[in-house]
Amino acid sequence: MHWHLELQEHDISEATLAAWMNWRQAHPLHERAWQRAEAFAQRMSDIRSPSQRALAQATLRPTLSRRAVIKQLSVLLAAGAGAWTLKDTALVQDMTADYHSRIGEQRRIALADDTQVQLNTDSVINVVFERESRRIKLLRGEILITRDHSADGRLLSIDTADGRLEAALAQFSVRQRVGFTQVSVYQGTLLLSPSLQRREPVVLKAGEQVSFNDQGLMLRQTVALAAPAWTQGMLVAQGQRLADFLDDLSRYRRGHLACDPTIADVRVSGTFPLADTERILFAVADTLQLDVQQFTRYWVTLKPRMA
Repeated sequence: MHWHLELQEHDISEATLAAWMNWRQAHPLHERAWQRAEAFAQRMSDIRSPSQRALAQATLRPTLSRRAVIKQLSVLLAAGAGAWTLKDTALVQDMTADYHSRIGEQRRIALADDTQVQLNTDSVINVVFERESRRIKLLRGEILITRDHSADGRLLSIDTADGRLEAALAQFSVRQRVGFTQVSVYQGTLLLSPSLQRREPVVLKAGEQVSFNDQGLMLRQTVALAAPAWTQGMLVAQGQRLADFLDDLSRYRRGHLACDPTIADVRVSGTFPLADTERILFAVADTLQLDVQQFTRYWVTLKPRMA
């Protein structure tokens, strides 16, 4: 997808074209991935063909409910995209979820009971408010939830891929990661119930951070009582490995971001405004005496600076 973005630019350089061909030829898996991406693009092109235009326009009408959109998307899949499975992709999550944020965006939402929700970069939630229950489903990304005395006091449930959290009055963040969920509590208490654990819920108190999967707790440690820095549009590192720092930073920008393995353990400290990730990269590189190698605008690597 990185190369598809590059090749859609109007002023493609000869160097970019050469790099693209070199990448395709570097490994059979690269070429196979490219062929699959081309097939995907063709299927999307089919949707824009005259025979599908009316259906596509109907599906994208903003007045349709999410249920109607999903129903008509299923028709699109059968008519124009064959075996292309969209159910779990980020695109369909964004189209059908109640709230989502773009890459690099932090978004604030006030729910009907005065619960405050802040979405970090590239995050998606569904919200179900009924007479007897209040539920949030975290589909992707990270959220900060604040329930103070202005909320109606009913129990709020947060479902992730790994289990359920319940809170009355509390402030806490929840991040869905690959294979586990991370929870940090800043005020109040939470009840945690991993999906496959049949014991009593785990009680989490302010100042605790927990990582858990559907089987149970993986890690329990302390955390500062202040809300995370991203809620103020900042990224904070305190002696963090460069590789881990770049992994965090990559959540706020498109494309590939990494470093040479020989400098992966170099330590990074500082407070950086997330509004300009390019500026962060060059500031870190200048401080650590590193080179920023921009293969293309979507493929950036930090390397040791040559003498």
